[in-house]
Amino acid sequence: MKAKEIRALARENLKQIPKKIYMPMGLLLVLANIIPNVVDQATDSKSGVGANIIFFLLEIAAALLTANGYIFFDRWRNKIQKGGEEPNAWCGLTGQHIARLLIYGVIEALIIGTVVVAIVAAVVGSAIPQVSVSVSIILLSVAVSIILLILLVWIELRLTYVVYVIDDDVRTEQKRSVWAEIGAGWKLTKGRVWKLLCLNLSFLGWYILTAFTLGILGIWLMPYYNLAIAETYEKSKEDKY
Repeated sequence: MKAKEIRALARENLKQIPKKIYMPMGLLLVLANIIPNVVDQATDSKSGVGANIIFFLLEIAAALLTANGYIFFDRWRNKIQKGGEEPNAWCGLTGQHIARLLIYGVIEALIIGTVVVAIVAAVVGSAIPQVSVSVSIILLSVAVSIILLILLVWIELRLTYVVYVIDDDVRTEQKRSVWAEIGAGWKLTKGRVWKLLCLNLSFLGWYILTAFTLGILGIWLMPYYNLAIAETYEKSKEDKY
């Protein structure tokens, strides 16, 4: 399925969810993305231990709320298409969810952090003027940083479905390690990275409009986007995406 078709399905699903339900969740997701950045900028000049701890805790809370949003709208998509009970607003924040999501978050942070450090090292290395360093070495450093950046995007896309796999395991009471769940999510994105990238890029215009509205449009956009990603997950499990 193309990005256009996935977005159309997501819009149809969104119409089936009452505004009084999806808009508060959309607002929560917007705040989860904005507040840590605002706090980080406000405390930038106060780089004390207390400020860093607060920022770290806010980042964890934002990550958990974002994961809860993914799970909440995936369960709504499942209800709309297959029937069942209406999901609780905090369905993705049970004890089992939080424990697995925190472990996954640490693993993801280590993987992504390693790549980011490598990118920074390559960029800094190419930016420092040294007489003894030839132009070819500088160009090589730039090329390496670009390759690492592409690798970072690729890894992020390969990890798209992990939160959904975790939720499926919790719902079905399947006991797998987080590593196994990461592997299952990784496997589901095999051969689908380009489609996921195109789908994400197709929302770029909406994100630009959201920035112009100071995030207000995100109250609608975040549910729409989450339903679209959830749709690709379901189609991937059915091998139709």
